[in-house]
Amino acid sequence: MQWPIDTSGLSFMGAYPPEPVFDRETWHQQADENGKPLYCMELMCFWREGAEALTVRFPGTPSAGLGKGTPVRVTGLSISDSAVYAQQGLAFRAARVEPLDASGQPGGAV
Repeated sequence: MQWPIDTSGLSFMGAYPPEPVFDRETWHQQADENGKPLYCMELMCFWREGAEALTVRFPGTPSAGLGKGTPVRVTGLSISDSAVYAQQGLAFRAARVEPLDASGQPGGAV
């Protein structure tokens, strides 16, 4: 089950560029339920009281301009519990991760 996260009080910045998500058995890139390739990106998430690093998965080819230090907009962020090889944790997923331009609007090179 996915639980939505209200991002209205959060800001995000890229910590590392996006990378493809690979299946650990076949080593093929994973795809979402619509066949779009999955990518993950480590982001710094900032809020009034602090900050945290999150690894966020998202579908589709990443926009040009996503990278270290890039302010980004995260749309449709959700969290779920996950288990991989007997290790449990939390998994973050977004509908989109896109760079912001200087005015704080989605933009960047395409």
